[in-house]
Amino acid sequence: MDKFTENIQLGLSRLPFEKMNETLRTTPGFSHVLSLYDTVAQRRSYRGLTTPVKFEDFSREVEKDVLPTLFMFQGLRADVSQNFNLKPMFNTMSSFAVGSGRDTSYSFNAMWGSDVAFLRGSLDNELNVSAHAAFRSAANVITRVQAQSSSRGTQVVTETDISGPDFMLNLRATNPSFIDIIDARSKTQGAFELMFSQSITRNLALGITGAWHRQQADQPANALLSAGGRYQTDSWIGTALLSGQGVLQSTYWQKLTDRVQAGVLCQLDLLGGTSAMASMFGGEAPPSATTALGLKVEYSDAMVRTQLDSTGKIALVIDKMLQPTVKMSIASELDHAKNSCKIGLNLQFEMASESYEMQMQQLNGLDREAARVFMADPPQ
Repeated sequence: MDKFTENIQLGLSRLPFEKMNETLRTTPGFSHVLSLYDTVAQRRSYRGLTTPVKFEDFSREVEKDVLPTLFMFQGLRADVSQNFNLKPMFNTMSSFAVGSGRDTSYSFNAMWGSDVAFLRGSLDNELNVSAHAAFRSAANVITRVQAQSSSRGTQVVTETDISGPDFMLNLRATNPSFIDIIDARSKTQGAFELMFSQSITRNLALGITGAWHRQQADQPANALLSAGGRYQTDSWIGTALLSGQGVLQSTYWQKLTDRVQAGVLCQLDLLGGTSAMASMFGGEAPPSATTALGLKVEYSDAMVRTQLDSTGKIALVIDKMLQPTVKMSIASELDHAKNSCKIGLNLQFEMASESYEMQMQQLNGLDREAARVFMADPPQ
């Protein structure tokens, strides 16, 4: 373990500057603070707490895994990927789409990744460019930079994740105006967010996030504060989140069997400010609530995600492996309230270079499966 990581995990008692450490511990006031910190850190280590998930991922099992919302698409799509190397990972993918509400589109993606760094870039036929870079400066510190440029404008997002033995800290800045930050006479523009989650017990974690943003220098700044909790056991997870916009969200996830997972998402808009009616007419809307029930079923060569919500919307996404290198996905959504239906079909073809195949053949069974997992979800 490197010294930087050890300092983050163990706290001020292990500062690398021994002389500074000794000076602080003999200074009146600082010595009492450091002694109290050491006592609290020692008691926390005795409780056997683990690192919690990020605050924004408190409900990830339901929103990002069980419910098919993030996996929905429309029209015909085809993805052709080429793997060139295993570690460091390097692959490219060409994507074609038609019938998704616009003309035929094409995008080219390239990814490179290792255990400490990850790079990804994409370019489509409309010259929209996006880039993503992640760097692991220590075992528990990850820094990311994302940039997007299109006809609608440019966006830059920088963030840093710091994970401790029983906490997770995330700092994020969106389109920050660094010149305004340095110049005290200017009004800072951009969006800044701080997320912190702390394990209270082995099952319970609490989180809080604060956001501040100003779009233009002549506009007033806005600030929001959100809080939530997550209770996790071996078979079920329950979360509750209250946002600064007055939206109360609760989720419940349960593992019914080894291959079946179920999830429920409930959202209550207490102020009515985020409803479609309020944004359309510019006035106040009464409180509203929605509930979605999802189910995820895994088979040996297929995966099914389905959803039914209180607005009368039914969604279904099926992923099927036709061949070891060919995957088919079918997405369908039926909205009874709007009397509309969407359907999509996607084929994914995976190819590999000779060097990649040779690297995979040299691995044993467990290492080969770990390599596939790394290629499917690299550290980013």
